[in-house]
Amino acid sequence: MQADVIIIGGGIAGASAAYFLSGQGSVVLIEREAHFGYHSSGRTAAQFTVGIGAGTMRRLAQASRAFLESPSPGFAEERILTPRGCLTVARAGQEQSLSRLHDNLVSVGARAQHLDRAGALALFPALVAEHVDAGVYEPDAMDIDVNTLLQGYLRGAKARGAQLLAGANIAAIERRGGQWLVSLDGQQIRAPLLLNAAGAWVDQVAGLAGVAPLGVVPHRRTAFTFASPAGLGTAAWPHVSNVDYRWYVKPETGCLMGSLADAVATEPGDVHPEDIDVAQAIHNIEQDTSFRVGRPLSQWAGLRNFTADKNPVAGARAADTEGFFWLAGQGGCGILTSPAMGQAIAAIMFDRDLPEGLRALGLSSADLSPQRETLRPAA
Repeated sequence: MQADVIIIGGGIAGASAAYFLSGQGSVVLIEREAHFGYHSSGRTAAQFTVGIGAGTMRRLAQASRAFLESPSPGFAEERILTPRGCLTVARAGQEQSLSRLHDNLVSVGARAQHLDRAGALALFPALVAEHVDAGVYEPDAMDIDVNTLLQGYLRGAKARGAQLLAGANIAAIERRGGQWLVSLDGQQIRAPLLLNAAGAWVDQVAGLAGVAPLGVVPHRRTAFTFASPAGLGTAAWPHVSNVDYRWYVKPETGCLMGSLADAVATEPGDVHPEDIDVAQAIHNIEQDTSFRVGRPLSQWAGLRNFTADKNPVAGARAADTEGFFWLAGQGGCGILTSPAMGQAIAAIMFDRDLPEGLRALGLSSADLSPQRETLRPAA
């Protein structure tokens, strides 16, 4: 099979890239698992927020808002975003961290409100008053319908002629005669351009292709659901966390989601929750709220993949084999930044300017480059 672009990795990053690239050339999207979006994309808190510490990631999130609010006609039958709001609370002595969060939100044009204790309790009445002195509220934070978004990318890419291959095990990758050759079980795909969007496995895919690793490190995060207290209407409450990220709680349909907000370095794989992490999260939540969690209704773990500077990568390195591109290191923000990342890599791979919506926020290809100084190891 001949194509213009081969994409390896069928999570949200690969799917968004397939959607935007398929408007410019023929695309083959390859996923090892039987279903697209099986790993990190299917285990997310599904929150849209621009309250992100990493500057490039924050701007990518804001640049993605317009698409998520109003995608292309026919992209999705359901809304991708629904109102939620995001509240971050702090104790006395943590005001500087709250101010930094407020400034980060405002820096990309997002609304942000400073709250006193009473204001925070009014939004999330289950907070223990003695443990809250102030808060910052992001009213335009949203819930993301991840499946609607993922299926929109996949359906749109397919409608534009992309070939979507799930359950495809890659046996070999090589460069020959100006083409990348990806060998699957019983099939070989050729294309001049190869995009490595394999999430936690990007360095392994690079190794198969004879390319040096980027140094992306997967981190495990554990989450669980628990029953809402009887008689307490939590459905309209915001996502809430403390400013030092010892826990978060997010209302879900008929229950609540909780997490330790942890990031534990691990090897790429099908990760599972650790009992000690769930227990610590429950303890932290019960210290700062009136919730008594009891036995979780469900629990799981997912991977968040970080580069050295905590910002994502979209582009190529001069030292890599020609036609090899990276889309990696989204650090748990891959869902909410996927429109901007998909648009960016489509422009970069075909040597075009980034879309105006990204450039208006000060984003450049250099910010996303895998050659940037902040990714290089210390001498």
